[in-house]
Order: sequence, then structure tokens, then C-alpha cells
Amino acid sequence: MNRILKVIGVVGGIAAVIWAMRDRFISVATSREPEPPAFRTPTPSSPPVETIEGIGPVFAKRLSEAGIDNLGRLAGASPDLVAEAAGVSGARARAWIEQARAWGG
Repeated sequence: MNRILKVIGVVGGIAAVIWAMRDRFISVATSREPEPPAFRTPTPSSPPVETIEGIGPVFAKRLSEAGIDNLGRLAGASPDLVAEAAGVSGARARAWIEQARAWGG
């Protein structure tokens, strides 16, 4: 009888240790691969607006905040929208739009 109680005690002790460390065992068993993002933004099919002469990082950021992030969108935008978004004159905005259209945007 004493031997049976020792076996039950050892088995119970092992079960208790496994139960206490279950989170550690489960985390090791799970994949370490990161979750993919919920959605992916498509890469623009046309070149970025920085391609245009006179548009640097500052103007590109301003235009991007207005939704104009590639030459296709710049070519289709109105001069007033581009001028207001970038904080430039209407003539400069028209010149950028003409360059974008010449690029085929």
C-alpha cells in the first residue's frame, strides 16, 4: 500500500508541475511567426510625386496627406486642390500637374 501511495504522489506531483507550467508549454508550442497585417495597402502603380521637379519630401508629405501620393493622382487633381494642399501658388501647382501628365500619370 505504501508503494502505491508513493507512485500516486509522484504522478500527482508531476501533474501539478505540468499544470503550473502549462502556459510556458503552450507558448513554446505556438508558432513564433508574426501575424500578418489585417490589410495591406497596395503599392501605387505610378511613380511617387517626388519624381516631379520641385517636389521634395516636405511637399510630398503635404500632398500625401491630401490623398495625392502618386503621379496618377497628381495628374488628375485640380490645380486649386494641389495648391491648397501643398501651400504653393496656383501656377506652380499647374506646372506640377502638367509634368505629371507628361510622365503619363
